[in-house]
Amino acid sequence: MYRLRKYLNPDIFQGKYKYKKYFEGWYYKITDSKAETSYAIIPGIAIGEWDTHAFIQILDSNNKSSYYHYDIDDFSFNENKFEIMIGDNYFSKSRIRLNIVGKDLSINGDLYFSNIMEFPKSILRPGVMGPFLFLPCMECCHDIINIQNDISGHLNILGKSIDFTGGIGYVEKNWGKSMPKSWVWFESNHFQPDDVSLFISVAEIPCLGSSFQGFLAFFRYKERIFLFTTYNGSCIKNLYKKDNKLYLTIKDCRFRLDVCITHVEGAPIIAPVHGQMCRKIIESMNAVVKIRFADRSGNILYEGIGTNGGLEIVE
Repeated sequence: MYRLRKYLNPDIFQGKYKYKKYFEGWYYKITDSKAETSYAIIPGIAIGEWDTHAFIQILDSNNKSSYYHYDIDDFSFNENKFEIMIGDNYFSKSRIRLNIVGKDLSINGDLYFSNIMEFPKSILRPGVMGPFLFLPCMECCHDIINIQNDISGHLNILGKSIDFTGGIGYVEKNWGKSMPKSWVWFESNHFQPDDVSLFISVAEIPCLGSSFQGFLAFFRYKERIFLFTTYNGSCIKNLYKKDNKLYLTIKDCRFRLDVCITHVEGAPIIAPVHGQMCRKIIESMNAVVKIRFADRSGNILYEGIGTNGGLEIVE
């Protein structure tokens, strides 16, 4: 039953029977009510040829990052739902509890998530990857757990209490052997005063000795989600960098999404290669995005600016 349950529920731990060259990590992004303070909290496990361990990475909007190494025996999980523990730290869809003490950072406290907006799923599309989730050749799988959620609670960080009540959260995950060779990833839920979310992921996907450009993107306006992805016939018309800006245009048969992301300085985090946490990449949590969403006749349905964006450009 666990094998069936994990395919139908990608948010739960997928790696019970994985013993080599495997990683699995969950990504929490939390921002306070004033959109002044953001943190990314990344718990996970890494099973490499030379090292197997659990970890928690912390990244903040001041471009500081930390990596905490735990024994693999400190990791436990629930087979029936998304719920994991690493040491005295707890993670689920609706709550996190942190108790981390390190040389450069101490952080503890509880955060609770409510009004959770999940990505819509079905038997044929149990996760955001759709049919690609079932391909055995996939090097890395991805799922979105909470598109957006409200936060209550506070964290004590370096002796200072930070109240996240009234803030906004986001949760996703990755699992597999390695992150892609190259990718672009972006997410923002801050399009004040509009109730809007934007998610973009473009990557080089190896498959059967070759590779292809795969992408997932969605624009959410209030309760409606517009999905652009490789498997539903969408296509990328433009994708290029110029100076500190990234330009992207995605289309399907009904809509067009134009994006301009301004990226700023970020901080290093560690990504997996064949289960080894050894690849340094840079992530920013202060990217700004301008978007234009139009129908196929060119009628503009939405224009706006998003802030507090998470951004990775890995080449």
